Amino acid sequence: MSENKIEDLPNAVIYLRVSSKKQADEGYSIPSQEVNCKNYAQLKKYNVAKIFIDEGVSATIHLWNRPSGKAMKEYVGKNNIQHIIVVKMDRLFRNVQDLLSTIDELKIMNVGLHLLEFQGQTIDTTSAMGRFFLTVIGGMAELESGQISERTKEAVKHMKRENKRFTGEIYGWDCKDGNLSPNWYEQYVIDYMRDLFYGYGYSGYKVSKILNDLGERGKLGGIWRSSTVIRTINYEFHENRDNAEFTKPIWWSNATFTDLIPWATKSCLNLHPSNSEPPKMSSPYPMAFGKAIPQKIQTIDVESTSNTTPILASELKPDSVIRKEITPSDCLINWDEL
Repeated sequence: MSENKIEDLPNAVIYLRVSSKKQADEGYSIPSQEVNCKNYAQLKKYNVAKIFIDEGVSATIHLWNRPSGKAMKEYVGKNNIQHIIVVKMDRLFRNVQDLLSTIDELKIMNVGLHLLEFQGQTIDTTSAMGRFFLTVIGGMAELESGQISERTKEAVKHMKRENKRFTGEIYGWDCKDGNLSPNWYEQYVIDYMRDLFYGYGYSGYKVSKILNDLGERGKLGGIWRSSTVIRTINYEFHENRDNAEFTKPIWWSNATFTDLIPWATKSCLNLHPSNSEPPKMSSPYPMAFGKAIPQKIQTIDVESTSNTTPILASELKPDSVIRKEITPSDCLINWDEL
C-alpha cells in the first residue's frame, strides 16, 4: 500500500484486486489497474490517500471480509475519505445482494464509488433508476460467476470420467502425462481400510492407528488421521478402478478383503462375528529368493508359487514397493485454464 496526501484536494482511495495469474496475464494485473485508477484520480483532481490491494482473492467473498477490503472500510471511516476508485464492478462484487447493501453503506458514510468502466460516474442508490441500473449490472456479474462455476464443475466431471488429472495427488491413483491409473498397492490398502471400517465397525481413529503402526503413509508421506481415512474410503472416484480399461494384478483376489465392501456402503455391514480379529494386511506380493517382488515386475502366479510366505507391509524393505516421487508442483492445478 502506498500513501500520498495533498492538502485541499478531495481524498480518495483506490481498490485493486486479482484472483488469478491468468487475470493478470489478460490485462487485469495490479499495475495496469493502478495506472488507470491513478490517471482517473489525477483527471478528477483527487488526492489518492491510500491504495488497497487484494491478490488471489475471489470476488465471491464479501468486500468487507477480504483482508484489504476490511482494512479499506476502517480507513475510509476514520480518514475523511470521500471517494473509492475501482476499475470495474467485478473487482468488487459478484453478488447482487452484497452489491446493493455495500453501496447503501457507502452512501450513509458519504462516500462515492467511481467505476472506470462507466467513465467514472458515481453511483446514486437513492433513485429508483440508479438501483435498477445497479441490479442489472450486478446481476450480470453474478450470472458470469455462476456460469464459471458451472463450467468448472462440468470440466471436472469430464476429467473424472476420462481418468484425467483434475486435482492434486490422490491416494490410490498414479498420474502419468495427465492420465490417472490405479495404484494397486494403495487400492489394496483402501480396501483394507474399508473392511476395518465397514466390515468390523472400527472407528476412523482406530483404522488410522492400525495403518500408522504398520508404517503405512499417505500419498505425500503424511501419517493417517481419522478424517483422512474416512475421506479416502468414501471417495467415489475409486469406483473408476473397476473400469474395463484397468486390469487388476494377479495377486488381487488372494486377500480376503479386496472388493469385499460395495462402493455404495454408508454404514457398518457387520460382516464379521463380534469380537473377531480382522485379517492382517500382509504384503500382496509373492516371495522369491527371500525378497518380495514389486507389482510392476511381478510375473509369478501366487497360487502356483511354492514356499511363499506373505509378510506384513510394515516389514517390506523401502525399495520393495515402488513409490512415485512427489514434488509440490505436482499438487497444483490451474482452475482458470479449465
